[in-house]
Amino acid sequence: MQLEPECIGCLFNQVLRAFKLLEPDISREKIINAQKKLMKYLINVDINNTASPIIGKTAYGIVADTLGLKDPYINLKKKYNHLALEFYEEAKKIVETSEDLLLKALIVAALGNTVDLAAQHKIEIINDIKTFSIENLAINEYTQFKESLQKAEHLLILGDNCGEIVFDKLLIETIQKLFPNLEIIYSVRSGPIINDVTLEDAKMVGLTDLVKIVESSPTPGIDLSTSTEEFKYYFNRKGGVILSKGQGNFESLYKMPIPEKDVYYLLKAKCSLMERIFNVKIGALIFKKKSDKF
Repeated sequence: MQLEPECIGCLFNQVLRAFKLLEPDISREKIINAQKKLMKYLINVDINNTASPIIGKTAYGIVADTLGLKDPYINLKKKYNHLALEFYEEAKKIVETSEDLLLKALIVAALGNTVDLAAQHKIEIINDIKTFSIENLAINEYTQFKESLQKAEHLLILGDNCGEIVFDKLLIETIQKLFPNLEIIYSVRSGPIINDVTLEDAKMVGLTDLVKIVESSPTPGIDLSTSTEEFKYYFNRKGGVILSKGQGNFESLYKMPIPEKDVYYLLKAKCSLMERIFNVKIGALIFKKKSDKF
């Protein structure tokens, strides 16, 4: 996806929020200098021919350089993973006792992208899982997804955030139970970027014991030009299904030709751009099959 008009202001807001989250006492001067670096980059880069994940990587690279840290989010990522693991067993029981295991597991995986685990109590997260139903999806193409899995030989899941990866693990276990002959591959980022999942996170939550893990690109989304050869093999393999989780991955695949594959987006509309593209309200949950429009 190219940068849209809504994205420019959002980039600066993301940088500001990152500083306030990671170093609340950071000086005004450091923030302004970082914003000026981002301004200079945006002025000089060819926005029409630079993928949004690359621009996002640059923006968060400026944050990391300003703070003098290679992985500014490392402690938060560990915290989110540990917190999510505390909810795993109870969430698993809810899935296993539901009428439609796959549907409930998908809902759990979707909710994993919506909650701020650092700010919620266990009862709130579990209550969300219990009360959320298929009717709460603003766009629902679950039936098509289930049909795609029934005829597929392999499934590539594009991982998104830490914490959320624990609920992805539950989804994978459920799919393995229902489709035992389906090969499942899970992708993580090839380097630290924001709070996105990496190989270290996959190991931490035990996902490496379940499925094949491949590293994609060190960007907040999928950038094929900087992705590993292993990832490109699984991404370009004919047939099968891709489940793209989160907004960053959606922005990467938006209007990208992906022939001979069924691609599904599972995300929360977190900004006005998603509101415009999907014609939903901000905060809506979306489960949408990729088409020429998307």
